[in-house]
Amino acid sequence: MSKISFGEIDWNSAETSPSNDSSKNIFMRLKQGDNIVRILSNPIQYYVHWVETEQGKRKVTSPIDSPELITKLEDAGFRRQVRWILRVMDQEDSQPKLLEVGSQIFNGVIALINNPKWGSVNKYDVTITRGAPGQNPLYRVTPNPKENISAEDKTAFNSFLAEVSVDKMIQPSPAKKVCEIMGWDSSKYSKHAEEYKDDDFDFDF
Repeated sequence: MSKISFGEIDWNSAETSPSNDSSKNIFMRLKQGDNIVRILSNPIQYYVHWVETEQGKRKVTSPIDSPELITKLEDAGFRRQVRWILRVMDQEDSQPKLLEVGSQIFNGVIALINNPKWGSVNKYDVTITRGAPGQNPLYRVTPNPKENISAEDKTAFNSFLAEVSVDKMIQPSPAKKVCEIMGWDSSKYSKHAEEYKDDDFDFDF
């Protein structure tokens, strides 16, 4: 199994293969059409599995402390997927937020960063255009003219960084909890079946 990285990373070191109620409004949901954001920090990388349960489809962070359980998940068809959290300024309401993205948006941002005409993505807004369901590609990333961020937005964003910790949201899932969700015997993964609390596990973007 290849080495994987959770947490803040440099843009070009990323793998590019395909809480509580009061915090939910810090997550940005992309609407159909144009969504304009300023990306103001490095991406935070983590991994998920979309699993099927009796209650429907569910996203769990990858239990990387238990390679055997990851193998079982992938053998069952629930492959590990890399995801990123971007800390952005949502220009629709001028509020700092967290934006979860997949490889289509992420690779679009990297293409701008590595283009000498554009460079560092914090120097300009980007428009993320979400197409209609079934459209391919579903997302397009285009740059806006370079413009300095306002002092007010910079202050708001720095406060946001100080107040909002992403680490807890992306922690690998305990093997015991994953087995409970899937209806599997956790004793096979006993050395990884640590105690957990439900509020340390679930999150929804």
